[in-house]
Amino acid sequence: MVGVLMVAEKPSICSAIAHALCPGKLEPRGHMPPVYEFTGEFQGRRAEYRVTSVVGHVFSTDFPQSYQSWDSVEPVELFSAPVLRVAEKKNIVAHLAREA
Repeated sequence: MVGVLMVAEKPSICSAIAHALCPGKLEPRGHMPPVYEFTGEFQGRRAEYRVTSVVGHVFSTDFPQSYQSWDSVEPVELFSAPVLRVAEKKNIVAHLAREA
């Protein structure tokens, strides 16, 4: 059996996807964000589906602190500056890691 994890942008889309793929009554496990689990078929094989969601942006991007001052950094430097990925919602990151 294969596992399929689907992640929607918001809980209402998560519910719509789960109910479209699995006819019949589905109850989510958990509340925010919900997780719908059901068995189906994926690419001709039996599959265990998990459909969940995030709630808004999980990550943002920013420049390191040394590039934060508009008075000391030339704008052209920003084109080659490193970019940081910042977890905005660490609880959602942990949720996705658990479900995966």
